[in-house]
Amino acid sequence: MASTVIGVILVVWTALAGWSAAQQQQQQAALPSALADEVFTIIARAVQQELRPVVVKLESQVESLDKTVRRHESRMESLDNRMTLLDSRVTELTTNILRSRQSEQMDELSSQLTGITARLDSQQSQLDSQLSQLSELNTQLNEQKSQQEETAATVNNVTAQLDTVVTQQGNQLTQLASRLDSQLSQLSELNNQLNEQKSQQVETAATVNNLTGQLDSIVTQQDQLAHTSQLATRLDSQESQLNELNIQLNEQKTTQSELSVRVGNLDNLTYQVDILGYQLTEAINNTSSQQERIDDLATKFNHLSLPRDCSGLPVDSPSGVYLLRPSDGSQQPPVEAYCDMETDGGRWTVIQRRDNIEPRQDFYLGWKDYKEGFGKVTKEFWRGLEHLFQLTSYRQYELRIDLEAFDGSQRYATYQGFRISSEEDGYQLSASDYSGTAGDSLYWSVNKKFSTRDRDQDGSSDYHCAQDHQGAWWYGGCGLSNLNGRYRDGGNVDRTGIWWWTWREYESLKKTVMKIRPT
Repeated sequence: MASTVIGVILVVWTALAGWSAAQQQQQQAALPSALADEVFTIIARAVQQELRPVVVKLESQVESLDKTVRRHESRMESLDNRMTLLDSRVTELTTNILRSRQSEQMDELSSQLTGITARLDSQQSQLDSQLSQLSELNTQLNEQKSQQEETAATVNNVTAQLDTVVTQQGNQLTQLASRLDSQLSQLSELNNQLNEQKSQQVETAATVNNLTGQLDSIVTQQDQLAHTSQLATRLDSQESQLNELNIQLNEQKTTQSELSVRVGNLDNLTYQVDILGYQLTEAINNTSSQQERIDDLATKFNHLSLPRDCSGLPVDSPSGVYLLRPSDGSQQPPVEAYCDMETDGGRWTVIQRRDNIEPRQDFYLGWKDYKEGFGKVTKEFWRGLEHLFQLTSYRQYELRIDLEAFDGSQRYATYQGFRISSEEDGYQLSASDYSGTAGDSLYWSVNKKFSTRDRDQDGSSDYHCAQDHQGAWWYGGCGLSNLNGRYRDGGNVDRTGIWWWTWREYESLKKTVMKIRPT
C-alpha cells in the first residue's frame, strides 16, 4: 500500500517535472491557472482513490492495534498486579531474612557484649582491687606519717630535754670544776702546811730526842729543870698545833666526802644522759625502720603506677618532670624525665636538650656518660643510650627534633621507626620516613653506630669524627648533623658547634630538643 502511494506521488512528480521542463523549453509560454487547478484536482482525486483503501486498511489496522494495545494494557495491569504481589512477597521475605539475620547478629552482639561486660567486670574488679590496695597503702602511709610525726615530736622532746639536761649538767660541771679547782688549791695549801708541820714535828722529835738525852744526862743537875720546863711548854704548844692540823684534816676529809657525793651525783647524771642517749638512739632506729617501711611502700606504689614513658601519663597532664621506669624490671629504680604534653599532640618524652643556659653543660664527654646519661632534665641534658635502648626495644617510636637559630627562626624534623640497638651492637640508630621543615640531616646517620671521643665507631679509618667535631653522634662520613657539639654563642659558623646541615649548614644553633613518643 505504501508503495502504491509512493508510486502515484512519483508519477505526479514526474509529470510536474516534465511540465516544468516543457515550460522552460517554451520560454514565453504560460500555463493557465484553470489548467493548473484541474491538474491538481485530478491529482487529488487520484490520490484519494489510491489512498482510500489505504486509509481504510490503516483504520482497520489501527483498530486492530488498539485492541492489541488494550490486550497488552490488560496484560500489563495483570503483570503490575503480579509485580506488586511479588514485591510485597519479596519485601516480606526480605524483612523476615533481615529479622532473622538481625536476630542472629543481635545474639552474636549480645554474646560479644556479654564477653566485653565480663572483661570490663574483671578489669573493674582488678581496678577495684588496685584501688583498695592503693587505699590501704595510702592509709598505711598516713599511719606511718602520723607515727613518724609522733616519733619526730618525741625525738624533739627528748632532744629538748637532753639539751636542758646537758645545759644544766654543763653548768653544774662548770660550778663543780670551779669548786674542785678551789678545793684543790686549798688541799694544796693544806698539803704544804702539813708538810711544814711534818718537818716541824720531825725537828721537834729530834729536839725531844736530844732533850731526852740531855735530861738523862742532867737528871741530877738542878739548873736543867727550868730548861726542861721550857721544853715541856714547847711540846704543849706543838701538841696544840698538831690538834689544829688534825681538825683541819678532818674538815678536808668532810669536804672530800661532799665532793665524792657530788661526783656520785655527776655519775648519776651521766647515767641519765646515757639513758636519754639510748632512748634517742632507739627513737632514731625506730624512725629509720619506719622510714624503710615508708620507702618500701613508696617503692611498691611506684611499681604499681609508674609508666614507661610520657605517653602513659593521665590525660591533660601538664608539661614537666615526672618519674618513669623505662624497663619493666622490678629492681630498676625510677628515673626522672621531662614530658612535653603540648607540642603536636603532646605525650613526648624529651631525650636531649641544648639551650642558652648557664652554667654550661659539657657535652664533649666519654662513652660511659653517654650510655648512662648526664645533665639536668630541666636544663641541658642527654637521656642516656641504655635508657633509649630499653624504651625502643619493646615498641615502635617516632622521633621529633625541634631546632631554633639565634635570629629566632625555627624548624623541625620528624622520623618514624625510631629505634636504638643494644650496647653490643654499638647503639646503632634506626629511623625512617622523614617529614618536616628542617631537611633530612640524619640521612648519613641511619644504621650507624654511636661514637664518642673515647670510642670511634664511625666506620672511617681516616677520621675520628667525634674528636674532629668535639661531640658525640651517629657519624657516617662525619655526618650532616652535630647536635651534641660545643655550644657556640651568636650563631658562629663552626664545625665543632651545634649544627644541622640541611637548614643552616655549619651555623651554630641556639636551641635543639630531641623527643620521642610511641606510634
